[in-house]
Amino acid sequence: MLKQLFVVLVITFFIWSCSYLEKNAKRETIQEVDTVVDFNTVDAFPLFPSCKEIPSREKQQICFQLEMSQHIYAFLKDYQLSVKDSIKDTVLVKLKVDILGKTSLSGIQISNNTKELLPQFDSILRVCIQSLPILQPAIKRDIPVATEFTLPIVLKN
Repeated sequence: MLKQLFVVLVITFFIWSCSYLEKNAKRETIQEVDTVVDFNTVDAFPLFPSCKEIPSREKQQICFQLEMSQHIYAFLKDYQLSVKDSIKDTVLVKLKVDILGKTSLSGIQISNNTKELLPQFDSILRVCIQSLPILQPAIKRDIPVATEFTLPIVLKN
């Protein structure tokens, strides 16, 4: 009888220890996942090669905006656009930087009057955007992401 009791205790111990180890193994593999993602912001903005060394996030954004504006305005200046009538308008250029850093034109919001006065303006902008260098893409959670932004271009003579 003592042998039977001993065997039952040993078997019970083994069953209990197996289930205890199984619970501990499951606990170790569970990781918390942050499921809240703000899709309207990025951790790092797209960057021109000249802006990479700037340590501050805010200053990197300013550098990116200045470089983009300077590139577009310099390109447009080379075309010496001329119109017969006076023009004062703001053209909204929607740009996209993909995960590889390539910039593309995703839309142009231009008034009908400006389109009549400068019919070649949108094609000039397309060529201008294609001439941009490859950028470092925006980063979100250490992953390159595509970004879209709108750049206003003020036209006046």
